[in-house]
Amino acid sequence: MNKRIDKWVPITPFKSSFQTRTDRSFSLHPNQQGKKPLGRWHRILRNPGISLALLIHLLIWNSFIFPLQAGENKVIRLSQTEALELVKIRPGTFMMGMRPGDLDGYPNKELPRHPVSLTKSFWMGKFEVTQAQWLAVMGTSPWSGKQYVRESGKFPAVYISWSEAEQFVRRLSDKTGLPFRLPTEAEWEYACRAGTVTRFYWGDDPNYTEIGEHAWWRGNACVKEENYAHEVGHFPPNPWGLFDMSGNASEWCSDWHSFYPDSAVTNPTGPQKADHRVLRGGSWSSLGGHCRSSRRHHELPEMARGDFGLRVLLDEPVQTDETAFSSMNLFTAGEEGVNTYRIPSLLLAPDNTLLAFCEARKQSVSDASPTDLVLRRSTDGGKHWLPTQVLVRGQGNEALMNPCPVVDRSNHRILLFCMNANKFGPNLNQLLLLTSDDNGQSWTTPMEIGKASSGWDLSFVSGPGVGIQLKSGRLLIPGYMGHPDEELEENSRSCAIYSDDHGKSWKMGHPVDQFSDESQAVELKDGSVMLNMRGNMGMSCRGVAISRNGGESWQPVRWDHTLNECPCQASIVRYGTSGGDGKQRILFANPDNSGEKFGILDRTRMTVRMSYDEGKSWPVRKLIHAGPSSYSTMVRLSDGTIAMLFEGGEHHRREWIRFVRFTLDWLTDGMEEGPFRKDP
Repeated sequence: MNKRIDKWVPITPFKSSFQTRTDRSFSLHPNQQGKKPLGRWHRILRNPGISLALLIHLLIWNSFIFPLQAGENKVIRLSQTEALELVKIRPGTFMMGMRPGDLDGYPNKELPRHPVSLTKSFWMGKFEVTQAQWLAVMGTSPWSGKQYVRESGKFPAVYISWSEAEQFVRRLSDKTGLPFRLPTEAEWEYACRAGTVTRFYWGDDPNYTEIGEHAWWRGNACVKEENYAHEVGHFPPNPWGLFDMSGNASEWCSDWHSFYPDSAVTNPTGPQKADHRVLRGGSWSSLGGHCRSSRRHHELPEMARGDFGLRVLLDEPVQTDETAFSSMNLFTAGEEGVNTYRIPSLLLAPDNTLLAFCEARKQSVSDASPTDLVLRRSTDGGKHWLPTQVLVRGQGNEALMNPCPVVDRSNHRILLFCMNANKFGPNLNQLLLLTSDDNGQSWTTPMEIGKASSGWDLSFVSGPGVGIQLKSGRLLIPGYMGHPDEELEENSRSCAIYSDDHGKSWKMGHPVDQFSDESQAVELKDGSVMLNMRGNMGMSCRGVAISRNGGESWQPVRWDHTLNECPCQASIVRYGTSGGDGKQRILFANPDNSGEKFGILDRTRMTVRMSYDEGKSWPVRKLIHAGPSSYSTMVRLSDGTIAMLFEGGEHHRREWIRFVRFTLDWLTDGMEEGPFRKDP
């Protein structure tokens, strides 16, 4: 009877492994000077009886069975004295999990073994994050004064919870402007294995006779009463140049912990929600079997111990040209005698002129301070912009705020809403309407509409952002209303006003059933309206409500935990199909932060997401700006590219209002059918 042969062969890097340039060679940590190389090659090379032919044969065989990636390195400076070293990991496919029957395996956690494909390059931390690096980024020392710690800059940062590790990579991204994150569990195991299929990256080591030459574990740390994570880089790296992937400190991954799938997967990121987060690699206190490449551990996200640390991952930037992504700052704080520009709104006029509206806060950054409403126009898709126009000049202390335009497709008229804040008293606003029949070149005198409208409430605030016109012809302006008092600071609810006579008269719809405020709307394929709103219920995510009667009333609010937020305005717009492919797309943008209340953390990481199922899920997510970010607005241009206007800066979120333009291909990294890029 023939023996069964497993015909699946691991496919590791798609590019050639061998490089000769010095910047692609393996570099040794200073601690490695004078030490022997990786164990199996040490034993082969020191054998005096090995022939040259056999050595060449072994090298060729090894390059196919255990291929080495090029150790291309990158250094990111954190301070004058500290830097992060990164190693480039190229795409590939590997078998994730333990081999059936592996010694000291955990079948209930490490099976079924399954093929995993990673389709993009990334940069992995060469070492575990050290105490000095943590201090340079966070300014804290969670390990200080704790048991089982050796306090020194080159030792791993420990007593780190998953939540703190997540804060670290976000702060690191803010500091460097680069998309750092925690590795997924699949990325971690792929990088750890480095092309090997054995229990450890140095071999199977069934009797644990070699582990002491490669990793800090119970057998060489605890037995010497050195009960702490040791200086990084003491032992040889794995074949791809990564140090301490086995032992020393257990490393947090981004995934929630769950059972493995039983089929091939591509770019897996773990389940949407579970109780525990994943740790990998084992530690100085672990048994030998816990340091295996496939070994999984998991803990509560808030758990921190003396052997819990982290290693960072940097996404490989997608190479683009100006036609795929371009940007420029349209409004900059301090220019033209204006203290701060805020609250952007972007509209495509009927003749394809781009209109960029915002508030020009003349004296301070504060809301309701002396403010003009201004506009810039572009007639070439955002490549060049005409000088700033003042549409409504605030007299004295008047604050002209919250631009919210809409186009009436039936007559090509642009209607622009704004408000004179607190005109009639605290939180009692004068809603104004301007119109343009020449694509934004000239505008009518502002007209007050609130007092003449049905069911009007003077607390109504438009948008901010844009309005929409429904297929029925109805014009809809989303916003919110409410009267805060001493007990309820956030006593407002999202709602909309609407007109069925091309803006001659307006009615106010009913508010939603939960506390919320700044909102935007999109019409769904079935004719219903989806309102996406800033939440004031401490849910740390966006609120969504559906109207079956054109915005007159709303079904109960649901909280979309995929769209996390630390309360802030966001933008949502229907993109539609591309090239007649039949796919209906909706775009969403906001700072990718999570917090229950405004002000508890900085707004950063302006991110665009895309949905193919009318907002039920958001599989596409792309980082636009890693630094401080705030309000945003988007529009699809006539050539299918996407234009965006958003607030942000390098040091704080109100330095500028930036215009960016990008293609659908850039947003999806050229993969409309998934898997899609998932930033931290």
